[in-house]
Amino acid sequence: MKRSIKERILLFIIPLLVSTLQRIYGFTLKRIDINKEPFLQLKKENKNYIYSIWHTNVFFSPYLNRNQNVNVMISDSRDGEMIARVVRYFRNRSIRGSTSKNGIRALKTLVKELKAGRPAAITPDGPRGPAFQIQPGIIQSAMMSGAAIVPFHYEATRQWIAEKAWDKHRIPKPFSHLIVRYGDPIFVPASLDADQFDFFMKEVQHAMLENMRMCQEKVNEMK
Repeated sequence: MKRSIKERILLFIIPLLVSTLQRIYGFTLKRIDINKEPFLQLKKENKNYIYSIWHTNVFFSPYLNRNQNVNVMISDSRDGEMIARVVRYFRNRSIRGSTSKNGIRALKTLVKELKAGRPAAITPDGPRGPAFQIQPGIIQSAMMSGAAIVPFHYEATRQWIAEKAWDKHRIPKPFSHLIVRYGDPIFVPASLDADQFDFFMKEVQHAMLENMRMCQEKVNEMK
């Protein structure tokens, strides 16, 4: 993809600025992890995992999961390039592709990385929605790699919500409590017929929504 000088300058400055501000910003937040024990046990047993993160959490998740060498599935677009560079600043990696562009290639690369022992992160309702509705890619990735799906969600006691955006994006406000909730790991068998595949689609969908609901409940308790 050929880029103008202006685009190249912006691609250098904006991700650097965003990642720097997030690091500074992060010092003002008090992080509280909920139900992290099953995830830590998964890592202790050297079992690989796929973070399943709603698109509404895409802004701050790279910072919250920094330095984990996670392969993040990011759309192969100009906006996606900005996100990919932010991800790299937090010492994670990106695999470019989505359901709308280069999806099969990206899925194969992701599965290869998972089989090599490197974890992944997917926004199962991205890149264009509908919001909070998973797409098949995350089930296929788990089925082909043997990695567990781990729902991940954050909410802040004080936050901006982009009500007009399709994903209702969450941005924590400075000096707030940040609640980070982990769902129980979900393992998908290596072989599924159509009905079983549909069952796991619904299972992961329910687990993601439930994890978000419980995270929001905790936030409401603290207000």
